[in-house]
Amino acid sequence: MKLFLNILIFCFVFLQSVTSISQNVTASVESDSTLIGKELIYTIDVSSERVENIIFPDSTSFVPFELISEYQIDTTEVEEGFLFSKKYGITSFDEGEYIIPKIKIQIGDKLFSTDSKKILVNLVEVDTTKQGLYDIKPSFDKFSTLEIFKLRLMNNYPIILFTLFLILILLFFRRQLVDFFNPLLNIKPALRPIELIKKRLSDLEKINLDSKLDIKFFYSELTYALRSFFEKEVYERALESTTGELILKLKNLSEINSFNISKKSINRIEDVFKRADLVKFAKFLPEKNVIQNDLSIINDEVQLFSQLLPEPSEEEKLKNLNYQKQAEKKLRNERLKIVSISAASLILLLFIISVFINGFQYSLDRITFNKNLRLLNKIWVKSEYGSPGIFAETPDALVRLNNDNEFLYDDYKMESQFYFSNSNQSIEFFVSNYSSQLKIEPQNFQSILESSLDDLESRGLQNMLVKYEEFETKNKGKGLLISGTSDFKISDKKYKSGNYNVIGFLTETGFKTAILLTHEKRYVDEIRERIIKSIEVLKEEEKWI
Repeated sequence: MKLFLNILIFCFVFLQSVTSISQNVTASVESDSTLIGKELIYTIDVSSERVENIIFPDSTSFVPFELISEYQIDTTEVEEGFLFSKKYGITSFDEGEYIIPKIKIQIGDKLFSTDSKKILVNLVEVDTTKQGLYDIKPSFDKFSTLEIFKLRLMNNYPIILFTLFLILILLFFRRQLVDFFNPLLNIKPALRPIELIKKRLSDLEKINLDSKLDIKFFYSELTYALRSFFEKEVYERALESTTGELILKLKNLSEINSFNISKKSINRIEDVFKRADLVKFAKFLPEKNVIQNDLSIINDEVQLFSQLLPEPSEEEKLKNLNYQKQAEKKLRNERLKIVSISAASLILLLFIISVFINGFQYSLDRITFNKNLRLLNKIWVKSEYGSPGIFAETPDALVRLNNDNEFLYDDYKMESQFYFSNSNQSIEFFVSNYSSQLKIEPQNFQSILESSLDDLESRGLQNMLVKYEEFETKNKGKGLLISGTSDFKISDKKYKSGNYNVIGFLTETGFKTAILLTHEKRYVDEIRERIIKSIEVLKEEEKWI
């Protein structure tokens, strides 16, 4: 009896061991770490000697992970029987360390459990064997002050050379320019007749009397100065009168006390005038002491005249001041006119030279500060958009878009999007980065990019002509280009013709796009070509360097 019981126990243990061998369940995960939102493949393998009814777990079995995809069961015949394999795509949207619990699988009427798995969910990839290391992205203003200065010198050297030349001219003629632009330095106050004759007599003292012409000039100036004084203060026809007529008029005025001049003074003046007439008309040459004596006589008489004349009235003083102001204004206007004409002539000359070299329209746009021309000629910014992303050179740095309304693709997640536009939106540039849970086959990439054409139509593009071609960047990166012409909707009834360019780059984890929209305006085509030629992407072999 005891022997029979031992045999029964032995058979039971043997059968249990056979059952455990004939059916085996294992679970595996492709990695013990992943990124937030990235698909992680979880695989359950069931080994069995025969085909049985197997019930695999449902979506709730993977909590705290979410089930995002489920694959068909893969059945393989092996030496021991059959291998049943099923894959699940799971993910987590929270950072941290989590455990996939034991998963229950029913085989026939028996339950089996897998081992639990610990998974680390990261914000960014920390496995340096899988993720390349990149330098810190430079700021948009990545040029130093010295570099910017050098670039501006190179771009504007004709203007700089002309400016330096103009400065040298101004320095060389600085004194003349000061006199020219300061009318007050060139306007002499209106002198009273008595002051004017004193000045003229002072100038005569400096004349050399070495020749006949010098002596003749001396007496001519001496008599003219005295006649001018009498013209202003005594007798209004003194300049046109003969010597005899003038002396007679002075005597008559003295007798009626109109001009208190003594007979002695009149006789002395008469002697000087007669001697002057002999010098001027009879070639008489007096001695130097006589000439100097005549000048002394006139100086003495003028000194007496200054005592006889009344002080100028306030009206006379105001009249003199007004004269100075009017003279100053007139001179300033004349010189302003000269400067304006000279400046206009210089600008016109420079414009003609520019037209000869660059053409009329370009020269006109430079003068009128055409906005697109300014964009084309300014220092452009080159930066990377995305990490890793697309390198592009643009007039200004692209800004990150926070909305999800631009160029969305079904089944693909937008990681980031950047945007640039000029003031009137005749140039619009989008750079976008997308991730994919599944690997995108190259033959399917064109159809993915084509969906962006629907978005372009929703933005108002009509009558689109489409052209497909391969695109190669400066650093030999490969992509796909969809381009053509289109009519851009400006308003309800207004359209403008232009160009669109959709450039796509396929990556291991998704794809990247660069979309450029341009209307037909001056210099827009040049800007468009420059942007497209500047586009670069890291090639796959460069990403891990």
